[in-house]
Amino acid sequence: MKDVGHFTRVFISTHPVDFRKQAYGLVSFVKESLGEDPLDAKAIFIFTNRRKGSIRLLYWDLTGFAVWSKTLEKATYAWPKADSSGKLLITQRQLKWLLQGVDLDKIKMHPPVDFTRSH
Repeated sequence: MKDVGHFTRVFISTHPVDFRKQAYGLVSFVKESLGEDPLDAKAIFIFTNRRKGSIRLLYWDLTGFAVWSKTLEKATYAWPKADSSGKLLITQRQLKWLLQGVDLDKIKMHPPVDFTRSH
């Protein structure tokens, strides 16, 4: 798998996906349900199944689509809440946390400081 730092656009499908879908089924889902371009080489798309025990990652690597899977043995992923768009844009850091099983909704970070103007 490519390093997470390669991807500048990280999308989570907030709705579960049928994991009988393979690469081209997920590609169709990205285009039709998420309204995104699956051929964007800087984008990665993350999906979960209904039970939230597994995730799949889909990306285009310039020679074909890659699908990567991970299953938690004794837990489920804390998946972000569904909204009307069906997708959520997250950071590379958040993707790393998600892969480790961290609940993204419970992390509270301090807002970034803007030093472009003085007080």
